[in-house]
Amino acid sequence: MRCATSRVLRTALDIFLYLTVAAGLTVTLLGIISPSHTVVSCDDPSIRMAYHYDTISVGMLLCISLFVPFFVILAIEWIMPSSQLVLGSSPFRLGLRRSWGYTTDLFVGGLFMFFINDVVKTVVGEARPHFWDTCRPNITSVQCQQQYISVTWHDCTNPYGLSHPKLVDSMKSFPSGHASISVFSSIFMIVYIKQRLWNAFSMLVAPWLQLIWAIWTVVCCQSRVWDNRHHWWDVLCGGLLGVFGAFVTLHYFSNWFIREDDIDKPISRDAPFCRQEDHASRFTRTSIKRLISNTSETDNHSDLRHDDRELRDINGTP
Repeated sequence: MRCATSRVLRTALDIFLYLTVAAGLTVTLLGIISPSHTVVSCDDPSIRMAYHYDTISVGMLLCISLFVPFFVILAIEWIMPSSQLVLGSSPFRLGLRRSWGYTTDLFVGGLFMFFINDVVKTVVGEARPHFWDTCRPNITSVQCQQQYISVTWHDCTNPYGLSHPKLVDSMKSFPSGHASISVFSSIFMIVYIKQRLWNAFSMLVAPWLQLIWAIWTVVCCQSRVWDNRHHWWDVLCGGLLGVFGAFVTLHYFSNWFIREDDIDKPISRDAPFCRQEDHASRFTRTSIKRLISNTSETDNHSDLRHDDRELRDINGTP
């Protein structure tokens, strides 16, 4: 009963936290909370690029980075089943459960990382390379004589008639969200492929799949510069944020894809709730051996003291 209650409470808390992060991300993406201002220079050529549409849209980014990994992981887990199968479960069902769990880790880690990314975008408020073409701020020649000018989205004349979120987005260049998500997903999948397929069928299968993810990341990051969406430093910092998010997700969520049932007897992903003693015993084998050893030494010392006491009794000494 306590186990079920604990699981329900933790699930409810997780859902609440996920919804809180998703709500915060929605507020920033829709421009409800927008950058207060951006600082520009009229003579800065880096913000006077032409406005282009995305080569890699947000939908394509999310599909390749978050949904495609699910089917790849499902296929690998089905082809490479665990060494120990739970009775009554088929390799496909176990693969489906594991792939869903790992994809959940990928989605949750990506959600939190993208939330941090968009909060930084909103706080920094850096103008994109196409800012001048998109916003066309209502600035006089007298104002342009100053070295730097503070501009808000209210000053934009909006020549393309963009919606409010897209207009505000012209002031959210640093860091690159495409770069952070693509790097995050690629590192996640590259590590997974290394853990599951390295030298499994051929020496080149795993490196070939890893190369595909690496190429996808390079193309996605470079397209942000081609499309005049980001400066190169935006892409670089976004990629570093993706590396950080991938490490945190792999280490704290996915445990570097180490299967529990390959280490010890099969346990479920809910084991910490109901079988804490079994989970802890996997990491305390040395302590158990030390305890047995200490117990044996204690028994030996007690036997020696007992024999010594009997010898003194025979000799008549106290």
